[in-house]
Amino acid sequence: MDEDGVPEPVWGGTSARPWWRRGPASAPRLWRIGREKGDPGAPLGAWAVAGTLALARFDRVQACGLTTGEPLWTWRPPGDEVIAHVSQDSPDGVGVVLHVPRHDGGDSHAEQVCLTGLDLGTGKVAWSRRQRADGLGSVDGHARGVALGGGRIATVRTPAADTEPTIRVLNARTGTVQWERPLPGDWGNASVLAARPVVVSAVGREEGGPHRLHVVSQDAEQTIELATSHEGFGPHTAVVGDTLAVELVPPHCDDQEDEGSELRAFSGATGEFLWRWHSTYGRTVFPLAHRGCLVVLNGYGDRATVLDPADGHVVAERALPGYSHRALLAASGDCLAVICTATRPNHRVRVFRWR
Repeated sequence: MDEDGVPEPVWGGTSARPWWRRGPASAPRLWRIGREKGDPGAPLGAWAVAGTLALARFDRVQACGLTTGEPLWTWRPPGDEVIAHVSQDSPDGVGVVLHVPRHDGGDSHAEQVCLTGLDLGTGKVAWSRRQRADGLGSVDGHARGVALGGGRIATVRTPAADTEPTIRVLNARTGTVQWERPLPGDWGNASVLAARPVVVSAVGREEGGPHRLHVVSQDAEQTIELATSHEGFGPHTAVVGDTLAVELVPPHCDDQEDEGSELRAFSGATGEFLWRWHSTYGRTVFPLAHRGCLVVLNGYGDRATVLDPADGHVVAERALPGYSHRALLAASGDCLAVICTATRPNHRVRVFRWR
């Protein structure tokens, strides 16, 4: 797709002045948060909605003005509870937080967990409920057995020696089980990457066993095989229409950061390989679906590249002054936020306007 073929609604653009100008140019930075004092903890997730950017950490959710960086509100889980998971999106401006009792050593093997929906515009609790933790599978803060998104929770129940892993999908607000489905195959480890659609990464029981992605619905399942040249699938996926994009992890990835990262796209309906894109260097990609396109980070979070989900062609690119290792992306309208999850970042947050 060339610039002239970009749909008008993308990033608020018009045919007379499309936002998807190719550049090369730098995106204007609106504000940033530099190196933080003490050890506030790396962000677990972030939401960008009209006028608000909210960051979730293990002990709080903090919000600031999306275009100004001015503090707006802070929410903390009650008592001695800590945040274990947050939703990947915010339908109707509500972000979902899963919080659990803090235990000695930091583990969170609780009998009860709490889910809270936060109005991201005001910081007020829209709803909150408790449920038994065993209904969600693993909810340890370091586990990947739970994903929240699209108003629901997707979990994978760890199998016993003679049973298959089971995918369970619940309504996030009510806890009602929407459907369950066994994950076929001889899998020793399975984790949920996304809740809508449900995307599960599974590894065989034997050492060196196969890695696969499963795109699962109530009545169907598609399997995506890992390329033999790579070590695994990355932890983040993005979906635009039928296109599912996921980063691949190369072997010995810590030694090959200058060689860049590979993003592959597949059909969610058939599992068919569609296209690949390779970053220039660095290990930060984090695909994000926004306004009908895929936005990815290039290098060390110092460039944003916009890809056509149909064929992977580069639609536009912008330099993002600064660097962010292991970054998250959040976008609302024509604002793009880059959030660094490294322990000691140079800049924790950088917010840009696409111009």
